[in-house]
Amino acid sequence: MNNTSNQDKNKKNFITNIKASFSGRKFRSGAYVSFLTAIVVIIVVVINLFVSKLDLKIDLSTQNLYSITKDSIDIVKGLEDDVTIYYMVQTGNEYPEFEEVAKKYDSLSDHIKLEAKDPLLYPKFASQYVEEEITQNSFIVVNNETGRAKYIDSNEMLVKEMDYNTYETYTTGVDVEAKMTQAIQYVVSPDLPVMYVVEGHGEVEIGEVFKTMMEKQNVQVNTLETLTQSSIPEDCDMLFINAPATDLSEGEAKIIKDYMAAGGNTIVTLNYEAGSLPNLVSILEYYGVAVVDGLVIEQDTNRYLPNYPQYLVPEIISHDITQDAKENKVLALTMVPVGIVKADNTRSSLTISSLLTTSDQAYSKVNLDAQTIAKEEGDINGPFDIGMISTDIYNNITSNLVVYSSELMFSEDVINGYGNGYLLSGTVRYLSGDSAAIPIASKSLAPQIITLSQQQSSFWGAITVFIIPLLLLGIGTVISYRRRKK
Repeated sequence: MNNTSNQDKNKKNFITNIKASFSGRKFRSGAYVSFLTAIVVIIVVVINLFVSKLDLKIDLSTQNLYSITKDSIDIVKGLEDDVTIYYMVQTGNEYPEFEEVAKKYDSLSDHIKLEAKDPLLYPKFASQYVEEEITQNSFIVVNNETGRAKYIDSNEMLVKEMDYNTYETYTTGVDVEAKMTQAIQYVVSPDLPVMYVVEGHGEVEIGEVFKTMMEKQNVQVNTLETLTQSSIPEDCDMLFINAPATDLSEGEAKIIKDYMAAGGNTIVTLNYEAGSLPNLVSILEYYGVAVVDGLVIEQDTNRYLPNYPQYLVPEIISHDITQDAKENKVLALTMVPVGIVKADNTRSSLTISSLLTTSDQAYSKVNLDAQTIAKEEGDINGPFDIGMISTDIYNNITSNLVVYSSELMFSEDVINGYGNGYLLSGTVRYLSGDSAAIPIASKSLAPQIITLSQQQSSFWGAITVFIIPLLLLGIGTVISYRRRKK
């Protein structure tokens, strides 16, 4: 009897203890912690699923190696044709710098699909699009509707430089985005811009950097001996006359004027040593551009290279052509330029705009045989234009003449080292009606070094050595004081 009573009592105590454990402060505290933990876990899982689904990643590389620019994004989002990017790579040998950028294009538009093709598993796949032997980690961009294709060799996406101490090349950057965007525009655009470069008058020869820039903009560059032509080719979107040393013939001037009257576009650079070129000048004057005698000398020290007042750094005037140069805050270098100005009498159909200008202190040195570059009697006061565009709209036909007055305006070193490359690409894009591709800079693999001036070093040193320790000491003192007061 007693045993049964004790068992019942123990059973009741056990149940009571269990109930008490579920209703006590520790249980409530533990349950609260467990509930919060479960909520956090659920949130983390949902966020991971969301991020994985949308392929949301943060590019923490200093040069944004795995990101693409707004220009490329706008082009991709404006696609109407379906495009497939074939990544020709053996599984396990992918370059992250290549693959991640290609994935960005895939994620931005339903019209783009990225598909990996292992050349070992599909040895004959590339031959339907590419004649030459493909390289590992290359791409083939294909318009699914037209079959138009563009091959991007992996070596073309690596920027390399020569080490002249060892005579070995090494990789300094990647050029994936530029090549990919160019290829996409190529396959979806049936009519790409064509530039004809005039030859036969001692013109300054265009260099490899110039050609590469045009290739990046999907501009086909051909040469043209106008002396043997009865007309400018019909497919010419832009005619480039690059600082001729001798004059055009009257016949050449006529076919160029006829070409422009039909809606053509011409770019002219000038050679100060060429002297009088009446037939070329007649084209310029017909578009309201007058050439000043002599060589421009700048006296404003902020507008030329130190000790070289004939190497001008002109002011860049806002225009669609100069927009990229202005936004990137670069300087244009115009070596030994001729002064150009708006002609006194121009047709009402012309709109003439400055692109590059000197300061008011500039003058034109008329006597090129003088023993001094100092201003003398007979020299012509400025300011002058160094770059100018004249647009003619007549009978609903628009033609453009762009003049830069330096023969070295688009030479190799100047395009690379200064903002002249932006001016060249802006001019080409403007004259082609934006059908030219937007040039996109390559991305460096070199580590970014932060350089501080003496003043900056002192400032941050003071913060690190004095301000931060004093701030921490002050916070600790306040906390300690409040605790003691309690």
